[in-house]
Amino acid sequence: MRRLKHNFKKGMAFVLSLAMVAGLVPAMSGGANTVQAATGSGTEPSVTAYATKTQLMGDTFKPDANGTATTKGKLVFGKNSSGNPQEWYILGKDDGVSEDNTIIFAANPIATGQKFNSSTSNKSFASSFGVYASNPSEVYPNHYGASDLRVALQRMATNTNYFTTAEQGLMNATTVTTKDTKNSSVTYTTTDKLYALQGDYDNNQYLWAGTDDSTVLAMSSYWRNGEWFWLRSPDDYGGIYALFADQGDYVSSGDVRGGIAVQPTSNLDLSSVLFASAATAASSDTKSEKITDSAAMTLRLDGTGKDIGTVTYNTTTGDIKVVKGTTSQTVALVVQGNDGTNDWYYSKQITGTETINASDIKSALSLTSDIDLSACKIWLETTDSTSNLTYAVNATDIISITSVAITDIDIPVSNTALDTEASCTTEGVKSTTPQITWTPSDTTAGYNTRYTASITLTAATGYEFADNVTATVSGNTATSVTKNAADDTLTVTKEFTTDKRKIESVATPTVPENNTFTAYYGYDGYDTTPISGTNTELGKTATVTFEGTTSPTTEDMAVTWTIESDGGVYDKTPEAENIFRWTIPESALTNYNAANCQGYDTSTGNITGTITVKNKAATPVAITGTDSSITYTGETVDVSQYFSIDNNAGAATYTLVTGTNGGTGKGTLSGTTLTVTQTGTFKIKVSTVANGIFAAGEKTVTLTVDNGTILYTATDYSTTYDGQPHSISVSVTNPEGAAVTYSTDGITYGSDNPSFSNEGTYTVYYRITKDNYTTVEGSKTVTINKKPVTITAQEQDIVWGKDINQSLYTVSEDGLITGDSIKEITLTPSTTDRTENGTISVSGVKIENAAGVDVTANYDITMANGNLKITHNTALAPERIEASKTKTTYTAGDTLNVDDLAVTVYYADGYSEPVQDYTTNVFAIDMSADGDKILTVSYTKNGVTKTKDITIKVNAALASYKIISGADSEWKQNTDRTITIGGNGEFSKFESVKVDGSIIDAKNYIAKEGSTIIILKTDYLKTLSVGTHSFEIVWADGSAVTSFKVSKNTSDNEGSKDNNGNKDNSNDNPNSNPAAVPDDKKTNDSNSGNNTDDSQQITAPQTGDNSHLMLWVTLLAASLAGLLALLSVRMKKDDE
Repeated sequence: MRRLKHNFKKGMAFVLSLAMVAGLVPAMSGGANTVQAATGSGTEPSVTAYATKTQLMGDTFKPDANGTATTKGKLVFGKNSSGNPQEWYILGKDDGVSEDNTIIFAANPIATGQKFNSSTSNKSFASSFGVYASNPSEVYPNHYGASDLRVALQRMATNTNYFTTAEQGLMNATTVTTKDTKNSSVTYTTTDKLYALQGDYDNNQYLWAGTDDSTVLAMSSYWRNGEWFWLRSPDDYGGIYALFADQGDYVSSGDVRGGIAVQPTSNLDLSSVLFASAATAASSDTKSEKITDSAAMTLRLDGTGKDIGTVTYNTTTGDIKVVKGTTSQTVALVVQGNDGTNDWYYSKQITGTETINASDIKSALSLTSDIDLSACKIWLETTDSTSNLTYAVNATDIISITSVAITDIDIPVSNTALDTEASCTTEGVKSTTPQITWTPSDTTAGYNTRYTASITLTAATGYEFADNVTATVSGNTATSVTKNAADDTLTVTKEFTTDKRKIESVATPTVPENNTFTAYYGYDGYDTTPISGTNTELGKTATVTFEGTTSPTTEDMAVTWTIESDGGVYDKTPEAENIFRWTIPESALTNYNAANCQGYDTSTGNITGTITVKNKAATPVAITGTDSSITYTGETVDVSQYFSIDNNAGAATYTLVTGTNGGTGKGTLSGTTLTVTQTGTFKIKVSTVANGIFAAGEKTVTLTVDNGTILYTATDYSTTYDGQPHSISVSVTNPEGAAVTYSTDGITYGSDNPSFSNEGTYTVYYRITKDNYTTVEGSKTVTINKKPVTITAQEQDIVWGKDINQSLYTVSEDGLITGDSIKEITLTPSTTDRTENGTISVSGVKIENAAGVDVTANYDITMANGNLKITHNTALAPERIEASKTKTTYTAGDTLNVDDLAVTVYYADGYSEPVQDYTTNVFAIDMSADGDKILTVSYTKNGVTKTKDITIKVNAALASYKIISGADSEWKQNTDRTITIGGNGEFSKFESVKVDGSIIDAKNYIAKEGSTIIILKTDYLKTLSVGTHSFEIVWADGSAVTSFKVSKNTSDNEGSKDNNGNKDNSNDNPNSNPAAVPDDKKTNDSNSGNNTDDSQQITAPQTGDNSHLMLWVTLLAASLAGLLALLSVRMKKDDE
């Protein structure tokens, strides 16, 4: 079936392509696509002629699951390619797009003759083609994301010929999903403001719009007739076929190169939209007519902020009041309604302030029934010619205000700024914070003054004040309420009265500093009391502070004083306290309100208060004392010597301060005499009684009685170890009866003085104590030095392998004390090998006393070495022998001699000696034949025989070689000649050349066959001295010897000799034909034939083959060329 479809498609594609290229296929006949009008309810407009934003987004126009809608509405938005307004079906909100929105689908072509793609070639993928989970490498020509159709839609969406910039701003981008038939039918998404609808070849009755194809459109409902238009869906069958909508009721497929119509889908942002209406605003004067069922609506955007103006209406009077704003654009009033059968509208251009009555509209439309404004839609609008958008403000109904409430007026308070602003939150009152006008026109309230507040209110748009309106001010009935007919404002008044000025506080009259008098009142030379006579220490006035900031803010008022304490009797005792009362009389407060002032007496009307003042303190007496310190001597102490007392002071008494504030010492005080029973600190206080205006006094001093000092001597002890006990000595001279104790650790003390007898330094701690004396603590040392002693090992002479005698040593005279002796000692030889100057060392010495106690540590032991000799042990047998021979190489037939043998014998003690009494196997060796021979040397001593083998090399007899050319040659200095010498040995056995007995470096000569030819180079010959030099050619089995001579050059003409420096013109070589020198090795030097430089000398030997090298090279090249030609012919045949 799909194959038949493919064949059908190929045929149809051909026909369709011809039709598309030739021109648009004419539309099929059929019923017109119309907008279905909803029946009006009463006199309200039909939803197809007037729709709110909610209705635009909701289910009102949205198709159901079958793709049909009960009500279909249309909008005018943008222009088509012909410049005419473009109409769109309203499809409701797309939940995949944020904010308020609606889907719109072009009700007719926005453009025609558009190809899906101009090429049938595949396209390499680009990111602009869409968003994939995994990007493909290539797509078909029917790929929507890569299509010319999509590019055209993108250009329309940004082209102001189609949509103004403002209209473009209202278009939301929508993300849709499309199938990619080349890449396993995976899906991808594209996001655009204009996009093609989705179709399905196998479900061809429907189209899909919106995110996730959420909105279904039935072809029979939305596309009964019209032109073919492209869908975004590819045909599954072929990469060059895409789906399009066929007029009527099915989806078809066509070649992507066909040019047909474009009817896209978009999404509008309704965030700023108020409603949509099919009414048309008057461009001049008035306009009114009925609205047809097929009329499309135009969006009205919120005109707030555009200053279009205001419009109100009164349903009772039928008046519509319009006030044009400051906008420069044309403003029109629009009233839209329904007469029960037809929708109608009335519009009037507004230039200022106008009132239109409902009867005027009825007359203009020739209606038979009155118009109910409450059922009509009324608004002001203006259309921006640049943005092609219409902005509107809705009308408001007029409401009467019957009462108002004014709040937040501060009641006038004396000396406080009068409130300038009130509050009014009554619905319909425009003035929420009205200004207050005061009479009299003060800014700050005075005292005890009547003020009238006046507030004027303005009604908000849609409201007016009723003729019998009432008002309250801060919850109280207003004094007056006046409606101003001239401007429809309302004036409300309210009266207030301020209070007397208050006294807020009073400052106490001045009193002496620190509430203490400075004079001794009642005593001779002073006033009797502080309130009598001319005394000024108590103030004569008190300062009151008034409320507010009006000057003056304070006033000093006169006060009277009375004595309040002790029945009005003044106590003159120094430092005694008396209570005094001060009073401001009522007569001074007549013009003020002092009720809230501190100290106000409601029973008398006075302001009064009390104050306590202390009398001047008694004059202190001077008692001084000095803290002192003395040392305890056992005598009593007179403490009065530590004080000085004023003569005005009363009787003095001395006491010891005890308890927590007392001293640390103990004793008794009788009068002024102190008896100390325990040293420490003593707090001694002297007290004097009061005497008239002189105060009692006291003074305390600290007397420190320190401990007495103990006099003593302590002595160290030092000696050398003698085995006897020794101690330190301590002697006390004062005081008597002091106790001395001893310790070895400074912690535990006892009366015994420790003693020590062994070597070491010992610290002995001592402590001397006595009550009331400072304890003495110290330490001395007993030092017992080590006794020096020298122990010397005696000299010993032993043979190798024997032990030394451990008892051979001596102790220095007076080394050990009586009773001590050496119990352990170790003598150690420095070596066990033979030696003439070895030593014996002393170690491991242990000394004990008569009781068996180790006393080694008491000695400073010096250990002296003794001499040691260890001699060879002649009883030893030899361990090995070593033998060497001067000559070890011989020629077959030579006699083997042994007179050049050297034999050495070695023993276990390291001793060795040369010997002559050895034996050999010399007579058993065959010297007539060549090869390696073994010469065995033997030596016997003390029953043991040792041998040593020596390898003797016997060479075969040498061959006899001779010089066959160049013998006794001569070379003259300062020439470039060489010397050529030949020998008859085989060249394969040639090894080296010797000159003057030494082998010379091979770089100094050229060796070649024939039989062996040696050419000494010029540079080498130049290094030789004048004279005769020996010359030897060495072969593996022999040599040939001659000589040559180096002489000074006495003449420049040496033509008598050949170029080789030989004596004749021949080089004496039967195979002496020279090898040709290549041209690139030749030089222009006339003597180049004799030059032996490596780059010119031909060293290759002649083989007897005279064939030309270049000939062979040429033949080889020709052969290769022929081979290549043959291969070429073969390859051509293979190709054929």
